[in-house]
Amino acid sequence: MRHNLEKVKTFAMQAVLAVVGAVIIFFASTATARALLQMGAPAPEFSLKDLDGKDVNPAQFSANKGVVVLFWATWSSNSPKALRKFEAFYRKYKERGIQVIGINADNQAISSGDLEKVKKLAQELDITFPLLLDKGLKTFHDFSIIALPSTIVISEGKISYELAGLPLVGTEDMFDFLLALAGDPPRKKPEPEYMPRHDAIADAGLARGFVKKKRYGTAYPLFRKAIEKDPRFILAYVELARLCETEGKNAEAEDVLKKALLAAPENVVAQSELGYLMTKAGRLKDAIDLLDKAAKVDSYPPSHYYLAYAFGVSGQLKEALNAFDQAVSLNPYEPEIYLLRAEVYEKNNMLKESSADYRKALELILKIKG
Repeated sequence: MRHNLEKVKTFAMQAVLAVVGAVIIFFASTATARALLQMGAPAPEFSLKDLDGKDVNPAQFSANKGVVVLFWATWSSNSPKALRKFEAFYRKYKERGIQVIGINADNQAISSGDLEKVKKLAQELDITFPLLLDKGLKTFHDFSIIALPSTIVISEGKISYELAGLPLVGTEDMFDFLLALAGDPPRKKPEPEYMPRHDAIADAGLARGFVKKKRYGTAYPLFRKAIEKDPRFILAYVELARLCETEGKNAEAEDVLKKALLAAPENVVAQSELGYLMTKAGRLKDAIDLLDKAAKVDSYPPSHYYLAYAFGVSGQLKEALNAFDQAVSLNPYEPEIYLLRAEVYEKNNMLKESSADYRKALELILKIKG
């Protein structure tokens, strides 16, 4: 009996390792190429069908002051609240040049059951703005959506505002921005919105293109140029750090992120990336403290799954799985969640669960690349 158990374990480990190898190859080729959206950058173009089968795209509303793009899902607990808020706003301001578009992201492949749920919720909430179906989630990935619901505001073809999740303060600020865009006085005096320099955005965009082509040596100086031109352009630091990490330059990546936090001490993206690197370096207490701080103030999913990973590496399995569940509830289409959770399962000799998560990660990566 004991011998048979060992054979089962050996077979399970071989299956896990086979899938791990495939995932690592695919993940390494896509991780550094994932660009984060930045206000001031050109908005990705898209054309999707609405619930009646008609094609809708932002270009149809180019004469408008702004187009609000709301990504949502029926399974997302905050999505109905977001739909209600934007329906009320749309009814009041659609004649003032504000268009709202809802993009459903229920699943990679939209089944007849998914479609019925979408139509039912739309009817219950009496939604009058276009609701579009994102088959294959191509638009979801093009916009680098990290949580559902998420809101993107497009003005003159560029990203003028973005908000992941539906945080109380952030949502109020966003609606103040939209009021000002529509020509109404905001409810409170708005803080001037930071917009990175256009030449810095251009340099970072070129760098991303070279990263996709794996011409890393050409990408490095362009990211650094973007930072020199605009030291507050935090996403340039983050993408440079990710590139360093891809090439195994973890100490250099940490230095880049520490400089980012000197420029913006409360930036959750930089905090999360630095916390993950600290976890990999074995500085678990400091990593957990930093990631816990980030996860408490923002619905940015990486802060949750990096925190989960740090818990898992430190032997706190229950806390790790709870944090992974929170990350999945925000964005179940992120391969890195399942890849990191698989490592934690593997560390705890939970090979069946580990293999399933590695396969899930590979499946999602293949769909994104396809």
